[in-house]
Amino acid sequence: MYGELIMEFAHHKVHFLNSFFHRQLMTKGYDGVKRWTKQVDLFSKSLLLVPIHLEVHWCLVTADIIKKKICLYDSQGNALQKVARNILKYLMVEAKEKKQTYFESGWVVSYDEIIPQQTNENDCGVFVLEYSGRLALEKPLQFSQKDIPKIRKRIYKELCDCKLHEQG
Repeated sequence: MYGELIMEFAHHKVHFLNSFFHRQLMTKGYDGVKRWTKQVDLFSKSLLLVPIHLEVHWCLVTADIIKKKICLYDSQGNALQKVARNILKYLMVEAKEKKQTYFESGWVVSYDEIIPQQTNENDCGVFVLEYSGRLALEKPLQFSQKDIPKIRKRIYKELCDCKLHEQG
């Protein structure tokens, strides 16, 4: 639901994939997820946001469609790099299937983003949502662990109000 709020606030220039997307992609392959974007032209968006659930941890993979760049955002700094490569492989197949030849190659994968890090074991989901909102709105990733209680309350209010509020 929060992803839908982000897409709406960003005027649908951003697409937020379902949190089950990556797991389904890994277990069923492209055929298991191709219908998920049947009504969406991912390559007409500026940014894709893919929340990734790794057993007991969340991270985020983004695809900047314009720059053809995949980035991994992990608030603990230890997510597997193959997660980003999985999304890259998916996008290359999606481009081929949807006859978007320009997007079939030339992608770059980046892991070296200096980003806010969590200092506990239970705030990764809040970090992923905050990364997502700020990246979608082209805001700097300037927050820290000490901001998380306030961010958590803001996200709760946004979910209750069914709309995003300005982020700092």
